[in-house]
Amino acid sequence: MTSWLIYWAPDLFMLCSLLILRVYGLVINSSLQKQKIVFFDTFSVKSLTFYNALEKNQSAITDNPIQSQLHMNSLFVGWCLSAAYLCLYTPFNIVHWSGLFQIDSLSSSLSSILFIYAAFCFILIRGWQIQAKIVHEEALWLCCLALLGQRLLLCCTDLMSMYICLELQSFCFIVICSLNYGSLYSVEAGRKLFLRSAFSSCLMLLGIGFIYFSTGQTNCAHIQELLSFSETRSGDIVLWMGIWLVSRSLLWKLAAAPLHMWAADVYEGAQSHVTLLLSTLPKLAVLGFWLHSWHSICVHTWNNALCVFSAMSLLIGAFGAFTQPRLKRMLAYSSIAHMGFLLMPLCSTVQGTSALLTHLLLYWVTSLLIWALIMTRFWRHQPAQMHMPQFIWDLSVNWKTMPAYSFLWAVAMMSLAGLPPVAGFLGKLALFSWSLNHGIYTLIGIALRSTLVSSVYYIRIVRVLYLDQPSNWSHIMPLNNTTAFLVTVNMGILRILLWYSTPLTVYTQLLSL
Repeated sequence: MTSWLIYWAPDLFMLCSLLILRVYGLVINSSLQKQKIVFFDTFSVKSLTFYNALEKNQSAITDNPIQSQLHMNSLFVGWCLSAAYLCLYTPFNIVHWSGLFQIDSLSSSLSSILFIYAAFCFILIRGWQIQAKIVHEEALWLCCLALLGQRLLLCCTDLMSMYICLELQSFCFIVICSLNYGSLYSVEAGRKLFLRSAFSSCLMLLGIGFIYFSTGQTNCAHIQELLSFSETRSGDIVLWMGIWLVSRSLLWKLAAAPLHMWAADVYEGAQSHVTLLLSTLPKLAVLGFWLHSWHSICVHTWNNALCVFSAMSLLIGAFGAFTQPRLKRMLAYSSIAHMGFLLMPLCSTVQGTSALLTHLLLYWVTSLLIWALIMTRFWRHQPAQMHMPQFIWDLSVNWKTMPAYSFLWAVAMMSLAGLPPVAGFLGKLALFSWSLNHGIYTLIGIALRSTLVSSVYYIRIVRVLYLDQPSNWSHIMPLNNTTAFLVTVNMGILRILLWYSTPLTVYTQLLSL
């Protein structure tokens, strides 16, 4: 019993602390609601004192929920850092629950990276909550519940446990996307994500049923052993179809082309802090499961099909962003193109874990910088209208009023394009070097052309920042202290890591062993 508690200490801590934080949040909200009722009952509606007090204390009443959310946000940051520490220092490697979950060095390290990055995302969301006055405690709580599902997904070795964890993640993000029910775009994003995720889940269940019908197994290690040593299984069309359907559903979660049709609408319709979480965290969870358990199965059947998905993602992501005037839709197609790069190390019998994780971590750092720049107060035409930068031309001539802001945008675009001297070059260098060593020359040629084409619209943003003359003025407000500190850290990483990349390279090499 004691050993079982030690093995499951990170997961038990996450689950129990989430329940405690949920009860604590309900107590805070109920106390604030009682304060409002007492305040309104203290004065008579006919009394002039009521109106004077109401006018004087209106800001205090409306700011109470914001302060409550900021307090809960700080608790969730501590929760993520504590979970990262427990995952990193798991004492033993063990198989749990009859082989449903396996905790080893790879899953523990990826889980700690996941929670540390989620803590940074919550810190960034904290700064945006103050500016935009977003009051959605359910969003933070559901994000933590999705993180718990992603942590378990990284440890999964069985198809049934994988399906449950994947659906837990999907359910949480579907609810979060549609929380802003005052916006039709948010409702549309939640509906599209729900319907298409449900269809993908049905196909995944069908694929798992095919695999079980053919092999009588749902454990990934047992299925891989049957494929490796059984000649009769290699020609089983039912088994191959099951593996194809499961692989296709996982690629849908990654928004790999041609399964990317939901990404642009959902990224555009969801609130910016939701888009940040949706565009980064599921990628590590699904790719981690693929590296941990699924690649050894897919390599015996549909491994060559991954080259097609990677090539299509590279091309559609590069050309699809040309006609996008909105920043979030352009970044959606950019993420599709980067998914094509991330699939390249999986297109061989020898998986390139080190190259994949190097590019993914640098893409995460760049994404955090970009979304911190997007989630800033922005005045368009007149000070009474506060927005955030929505269109590419909103960034025009900001170098005159906010030169540091424009410089940060230029560095972020260079990192996405993979241009030196920014650290984004290191990620693409690792991918191209690994692909050359394993003879994937056709895919390298497509990736080089995709990089050349995508550099055009990345550089277009730099041109808009420094050269375009707008017809109407706009102004970017200064960042708050928390966001500015986070932006400074990301900026330092992107500027320095290319020249001092040994720790990152050694760490990813150790994870690939």
